[in-house]
Amino acid sequence: MRINQRPSIPFAKCRRQVHLDFHTGPACEKVGRDFDKKTFAQTIKNAHINSMTVFAKCYYPTKFGKMHPHLDFDLLGAQIKALHSVGARAPIYLTMNWDDYAGEIHSEWVVVEKSGTAKIRPPLTAMSPQNGPLGWTHVDVLTGYGEYLVSQVREILDMYGDAVDGFFFDICTPQTNYSAMSQARMRSEGVEIDNDWAVWEYARMKYYAYVKRLSDIVLKARPDASIFYNFSVNPTLNLMLPYQTHLEIESPSLCDLRLTVFSRHAAVMSRQARTTKYTFLGMTGRFHKAWGDFGGIKTSHQLEYEVGTIVAAGGLISVGDQLHPHGVLDPAVYALIGKCFGKIESLEPWLNDAVTEAEVALLAVGNMDPAGKDWDKYNSAHFSDLNGAAQMFLEKGVQFDVIEAATPIADKYKVLVLSDGSLISDDLRDRITEFIVRGGKLILSGTAVKNDIPAVPVRYVSPAPTTPSYLRLDTFLTRLPSSELSCDYDYVFYDTAHVVEPTTSTAESFGTLSQALFNRTWKHLTSHAHAPVGDSLGSPIVVRDPSVLYFAAPLLGSFMQHDYWCYRDIALAALEDWMPRRLIVPRAPGWMEFSLHTQVLDTCKRKVVHIVAYHPRRTWQSTPHVDQGWSVSGVGFRLLDVEGWGLPKRVYLAPEEEEMDFKMNEEYVDVELEKVEIHTVVVVEW
Repeated sequence: MRINQRPSIPFAKCRRQVHLDFHTGPACEKVGRDFDKKTFAQTIKNAHINSMTVFAKCYYPTKFGKMHPHLDFDLLGAQIKALHSVGARAPIYLTMNWDDYAGEIHSEWVVVEKSGTAKIRPPLTAMSPQNGPLGWTHVDVLTGYGEYLVSQVREILDMYGDAVDGFFFDICTPQTNYSAMSQARMRSEGVEIDNDWAVWEYARMKYYAYVKRLSDIVLKARPDASIFYNFSVNPTLNLMLPYQTHLEIESPSLCDLRLTVFSRHAAVMSRQARTTKYTFLGMTGRFHKAWGDFGGIKTSHQLEYEVGTIVAAGGLISVGDQLHPHGVLDPAVYALIGKCFGKIESLEPWLNDAVTEAEVALLAVGNMDPAGKDWDKYNSAHFSDLNGAAQMFLEKGVQFDVIEAATPIADKYKVLVLSDGSLISDDLRDRITEFIVRGGKLILSGTAVKNDIPAVPVRYVSPAPTTPSYLRLDTFLTRLPSSELSCDYDYVFYDTAHVVEPTTSTAESFGTLSQALFNRTWKHLTSHAHAPVGDSLGSPIVVRDPSVLYFAAPLLGSFMQHDYWCYRDIALAALEDWMPRRLIVPRAPGWMEFSLHTQVLDTCKRKVVHIVAYHPRRTWQSTPHVDQGWSVSGVGFRLLDVEGWGLPKRVYLAPEEEEMDFKMNEEYVDVELEKVEIHTVVVVEW
């Protein structure tokens, strides 16, 4: 079947996308019965959508897989044709590591855990990823399943020809497999199968070879096709960059598929993805709870908050939906999406070709030593210290990126942050040292000091003898006018703190670490929780010189874990007069996030300030919702004229182009806002 060719719009310009899930079980009848090409196409057009990912597996005539038993026409082809008729792209979805049908017909393809348990839905259960650890059959691309998937890709490329815009491969990660067949193959290739690290490395390298082959097949047939492997956007995302054309950051809020709440995951991973120079999109969902939440829908305020968060970080947008088995898009869902996408479309003159700014780089490094116990976790989560730094900087409007160890340390960064627990290579140590010599600054915490970076004026002694320990502050750490910190109170530090000594005369020390009376055990206990403060350890909480700031109590990670306000405020007090001049200084509560873009056009130069307001609401559920917005006044910011462009020609709100008053205060443009909505865009133009 040959259908009309793809639209001319390139992927990088498809800012308004939808990911249309269609995981439809065999118990669903009349699949696609009510699909109507014209209605489908008009719905897409009305909702301002310019790309929609549509499902292939089970929904097209195939010689290699199987059509859904209750589908009697080529639904994939019909959807592609409908999308192309209104100028929208139609990337094609295929699963990689999950395939119930393939596992049923070829049990030898199923992944087996080291315990001997097959990775399938437990028999006679209705588990899914939302209500249990396993919901789908895990299959291994290193078995015959890999050829089975390749055959489907080749078939789609041949069947749809020039109409293929690209592929979205889902559930794509290396998998260790201890099936009898897999063990035999590893032994024949010299793998020590009783060595967990060796088995993991084997699976990882074979997986990379497989995805390279898959990408080569696609690009040979369609050189300008888009390719993405989902689950590849993690702290080591650079490893998968050679095999894909862009990045998609799946952060559906409230989804519990190993993802955190939307705001943290999207904020951190976007700021890492954008350092790769690859186009990236942020993916949320229209659902109230998670994928497959039929009948669940967000308010326009919640979707606008999430969409605003994505574009503020510099991303394209994808909103997840799921098609009803009968093939009809829900009008209410597309009215919701259309409302948000309509606003984004009107903002595109201030989004296209804009470059995100950053003054701080958070180093995403970890312990990759084969002897370490955390090497497998490193791929799926950042250290708490990094996430805590991100949260604190978002609350204060500090512009930051997240960079991997191999990423060059750009001159634009004025400060690096090295997390507690980080173990760095000699090469990275040398590059950090060079960065400091050039005038850069370094923040580090906890055991990161053990990396022996020459410029760090601290000698590590030992962990604190008790957990928790206590923080006694001095007048320096309590000096800020807005501070509620006190010099006459011992603040509990719930996690492990560290005893250290300053090593240079230029290093200043602040605060004092104290131990608890004892560690709580069955022999030593008091009251309901930990013991109260005991003797002083005579060790500082903060050590700093003009180039280095060290937290002996890893305040950033503990702020992430416990949300204890004093950890944030102590860190901010230490940073206050140590940080270089800030790019933007908000006058706003911490739940307003400020992001800065620069846009240089032939006709003008612009600084574009995105303000995304998370409106907190008291909730009795464990997961926060952002379903109510409100206009807020009394907010402003100061913007540093770092390029020396001088007095702006005008300041205005986008897209309305409503002019605003401003004043110059030395090198800062000072702006006061009459009101701030959920997502407000202020343009300073020269």
